[in-house]
Amino acid sequence: MEDLTQTVSNLVGILIGIVGVVGAGFFIYGAYLYLTASGAPHQMERGKSAMMTALAGIVLALVAFGVVELVMNAVVGAPVETPQLPDPAAAGGSADDSDG
Repeated sequence: MEDLTQTVSNLVGILIGIVGVVGAGFFIYGAYLYLTASGAPHQMERGKSAMMTALAGIVLALVAFGVVELVMNAVVGAPVETPQLPDPAAAGGSADDSDG
């Protein structure tokens, strides 16, 4: 089961990397279109649209990564254990003690 978990985690990491590179490429392409528009409204809109689409794709990929990690941790992860807090009375002091 740990091998499957590691394989899925590696695959998701690789896919997130690919999406990040493609998204950055589209963002750069959109910025290039916008910067070289020379005031042409249609070209500027194409550039802005490409940049916004690239950002939306990157955000969607990151959300998908979070969902996959959440599901993987819920299915195969260890149960969450709450740590035991120390008892202040057992520490040998009281709240009124001061070093001053």
